[in-house]
Amino acid sequence: MISQKQSQITNEILDGNLVKLMFKLSIPSTLGILMLSLNTFIDALFAGRFIGESALAGISLALPIIAIINGFAFCIGVGSASILSRAIGSGDVKTQSKIFANLIVISVAISLLITIIGYNFGEKLILLMGGTGEVALEGTKYFNTYILGSVFLILAEACSKLIKSEGEIKLTSIFDWVFVIVNIVLNYIFISIFHWGTQGIALATVMAMVVYSIANLGYFIVGKSSIPANLKKIVIAIDLIPAILSVGISELFYPFTILVQDFIVFNSISHYGTNTDIAFFGAAGKVISIVFIPIIGFSQALQPIIGMNYGAQNYGRIKKAYLTFAILGTLLLILIWLPLQLFPKTFLEILLPNVEFMNDDLLNFRILSILMPIWPLAYFSNTLFLSIGKGKTVLVVVLLKSIILTVPTVIFFSKIAGVRGIYSGLLVGDSIFMLFVLILTVLEFQSLSYLQIQTTKYKS
Repeated sequence: MISQKQSQITNEILDGNLVKLMFKLSIPSTLGILMLSLNTFIDALFAGRFIGESALAGISLALPIIAIINGFAFCIGVGSASILSRAIGSGDVKTQSKIFANLIVISVAISLLITIIGYNFGEKLILLMGGTGEVALEGTKYFNTYILGSVFLILAEACSKLIKSEGEIKLTSIFDWVFVIVNIVLNYIFISIFHWGTQGIALATVMAMVVYSIANLGYFIVGKSSIPANLKKIVIAIDLIPAILSVGISELFYPFTILVQDFIVFNSISHYGTNTDIAFFGAAGKVISIVFIPIIGFSQALQPIIGMNYGAQNYGRIKKAYLTFAILGTLLLILIWLPLQLFPKTFLEILLPNVEFMNDDLLNFRILSILMPIWPLAYFSNTLFLSIGKGKTVLVVVLLKSIILTVPTVIFFSKIAGVRGIYSGLLVGDSIFMLFVLILTVLEFQSLSYLQIQTTKYKS
């Protein structure tokens, strides 16, 4: 039975003012993403400031592999969330009743498999990423400890996606804050007091994951959700698996493609540069990821709006919502992007305080971040396709960006210009990618316009 609060949220999403709705959902979502992004940022901060450059480089090598865990969580969570949003919009109570139990079964099964495989092959994976000597040692210690908490991370993140699809983004943000605060406190204790090194950083995150999963699962168990969560009836819903995978598969493949991309990038940097260049690229990536937080927050807020309105056949509102988010999101990102272009050294010194940045380093950072103002197009288009169930389109886009475009351009330009060529290759690949996404979005808008006309004729 849908609560009065849930009914109010649904009505706002289907009929409310889009600008007000955007800020209502985006602000808590952005704050939540900020905290989650700060989680890896905090790990990098403690590593760089309290342990050393090798620890930071090792963690930077481990993170692309760890992203695969997030990929499985997002595959389950995003696929389930897309189905739930559309089911709420169309009033499909039967589908809503199956989603939570199905999510639990799949999450536990997959996470146990990941833990076994990841722990046994952790060192080989870090070496494969280009790690050598002390950097490889630190990366392996971090990864092998982190992987032990994967079951808690997958459960928590998958459930969080489901909660957001109901429009309860503020609550998930509170859970995100709890997760990161616990991680920060434990990081300080394990590193500054106990001096447990890189393993201490990973252990702090694992213990924070436990708390995070309890909070997200608790939302369903205590009956706060609009969908039933009977722990005595935890069974897999076979009929939902194809729909979940068709949407979520792109989220699963994304970290794999990023892993391949980062494998090429880090090995190219290792070949043409030094460990300092690896640490610099990792720091630059962390700074840029923090800047993208508002846009990711906007994207998460956009998901239930598009999903529910698609289920309710409000196709015109979908286009209006997309454009509203895109315009305001781009303007906001420009305001954040300008200081990065003007004063890059100030931001990079936060992670690498003892590194003397050369002009070439600062230019590489500017090349890496130059396209940031138009990236909202990619994020919001990704949300659009996933929310309406077109995960295969996103999968094509994902493969195009990392495998078909970025990998060849990085290899080609690095052979010409070394480390500078790596950054140039990333820029060229991203430019072509953005053009392709623009074309796909325009075509999807035309499809929505056609559906809107057909729906209007049917109702009249």
